[in-house]
Amino acid sequence: MIGYLLKRLAGACVVLWVIITITFGLMHAIPGGPFTQEKQLPPAVMATVEARYHLNDPLWDQYLEYVKHAAVLDLGPSYKYPGKTVNDIIAETFPVSAELGLISLCLAIGIGIPAGMAAAWYKNTRADYVLMIGATLGVSVPSFIIAALLIQLFAFTWPVLPAAMWKGPAYAVLPALALAAHPTAFIMRLTRSGILDALAQDYIRTARSRGVGEWSLLCRHALRNALLPVVSYIGPLAAALLTGSFVVETIFAIPGLGRHFVTSIYNRDYTVILGITIFYSFLIMMMNLLIDVIYPFLDPRIALKQDTKEE
Repeated sequence: MIGYLLKRLAGACVVLWVIITITFGLMHAIPGGPFTQEKQLPPAVMATVEARYHLNDPLWDQYLEYVKHAAVLDLGPSYKYPGKTVNDIIAETFPVSAELGLISLCLAIGIGIPAGMAAAWYKNTRADYVLMIGATLGVSVPSFIIAALLIQLFAFTWPVLPAAMWKGPAYAVLPALALAAHPTAFIMRLTRSGILDALAQDYIRTARSRGVGEWSLLCRHALRNALLPVVSYIGPLAAALLTGSFVVETIFAIPGLGRHFVTSIYNRDYTVILGITIFYSFLIMMMNLLIDVIYPFLDPRIALKQDTKEE
């Protein structure tokens, strides 16, 4: 297990380096820069600013300098927020995105899995059709459309919830619902498909012939194997939700990490774009690693093995 984890961590470092290289190259390939404005700064002022942030250095030197600092978890200063570093911005905004993401993740799992179980259990009935229509709509309709509908219904038509900002529990309801809609529908479909496949297996028929109750068949036998694809999906989903939805946070004016990422793109704040991209990529890889560790507990047939040379 330890050898497997070390191997995966080493691979993660290589992937992060590739992501840094590609993102760095793409950002500098775009015309303009972080201090490009409609009203141009005087050449002397621009030269001073670029010298302060080493933007006038050769691109290769800028790249090496950034990689060197990133290796010690120093993501650099923000060009648009004087006195703040990218580490400060992530530390300030990630807790907001993580809180919203955790609520959305709990909603997606808490609603998606039971609804998928019900749809599979009542296959080809009215309940199944209604649930699958809802799942299809949840997967198909973009989150910004769902967010707009929720705001219109529950903030204007029936003003029972606030439309924007982040000042208390009530402010989390609408953005959490908008953010959880798509993953809830997807988890529902995965759970239904997995349970239907598990119920058709020989071990289920054997258990049923031995007199095992239908509820036990569903919850103790079929569900455990049906959750494998769901768990695979939850890994990257958790990373995406915890770092914040760019669109949802912007619509609801939530001061989270996703909103800062969108703003940094508009502002061409290179270091913030790079820092949030690295942070997001790191979370995805760690969540995938966690899922790989959880797999053997769900299915003992899956084992973590190192590649060894045959002697």
